Amino acid sequence: MSNPLVTIIIPTFNRRRWIGECLDSVRAQRYKNIETLVIDDCSTDDTVEWLRSNPDYSFANVHVRPKNGGASLARNAGIRIARGELITFIDSDDLLAPNHVETAVQVYESENNIGLFACDSTIIGTESEVLYDGKTWHQIQSELRHYPIRTGVRSLKDAFIFSNIFPGFTLPKEVFEQVGDFDQSIFPMDDYDLMLRVAGAGYGIYYCHNPLALRREHKGQCSGPTNSVDTCRKQIRTLEAALERNPELRRAGPEIRKRMGHAKLELAISRLKSGERVDGSADVLRAIGTDPTKIADIGRVGYRRLRRALSSG
Repeated sequence: MSNPLVTIIIPTFNRRRWIGECLDSVRAQRYKNIETLVIDDCSTDDTVEWLRSNPDYSFANVHVRPKNGGASLARNAGIRIARGELITFIDSDDLLAPNHVETAVQVYESENNIGLFACDSTIIGTESEVLYDGKTWHQIQSELRHYPIRTGVRSLKDAFIFSNIFPGFTLPKEVFEQVGDFDQSIFPMDDYDLMLRVAGAGYGIYYCHNPLALRREHKGQCSGPTNSVDTCRKQIRTLEAALERNPELRRAGPEIRKRMGHAKLELAISRLKSGERVDGSADVLRAIGTDPTKIADIGRVGYRRLRRALSSG
């Protein structure tokens, strides 16, 4: 793979406020052999009209979906018309660091059998301010889960135990043709599901522990705290589907059982915080039934959260 065309796919729905920043980050890429596709999912805030009338963004090819279907379907539509050998995904409220595409291309040029490139991301707010004192997404998740993560090739087991997520996935188009499209029914876990399917197909997942993207937090996110119960349910569905596709995972050690127990405990805490005391308490027992060590986890990392959840109901 030498100087491949990279298609950057940007699904958008009512993100006129931020899509300009997103496209500015695409235009600032050091790697220049890029095709940019904006897939509009029937925005009602004049996103399309604004983009098409703005000469600064004439490099972006804007395509409008016939009806609103969600970000996963918008991405799938972009894949079908993409001309690139590699495809990079960035949501219209997020940003790419200037060396993002360059780094991904270098990985594909130097590593063998890589099916997906992922990276860390700086977390920003609505005004692009850096949040959490500059701690990155994967730094925070790694500390919460007591799971070290570093640059390098990750296996299916690694991906199952600790997920990498958007923004900034880069994949060969031919990999999509093999493993299939994003699944809208489990959005926003569609990125994690895709990673597990790519790894399950025998490809390596290359993770770069540098923040090569900026992930924006705001109230309109489907993965935000107001949707945490639904997101936790979909995470469990995603993990269970991976176990069904790859039954060898069940024999890959106690970490697999612990991962499932942790996912069920996350659902329990989310339900308790949302006021679902009965179902939340039942999920606590399910988590312990899946992995009895969750009793210790509740005391070590989850007890305070659990108490706050119970007292807030």
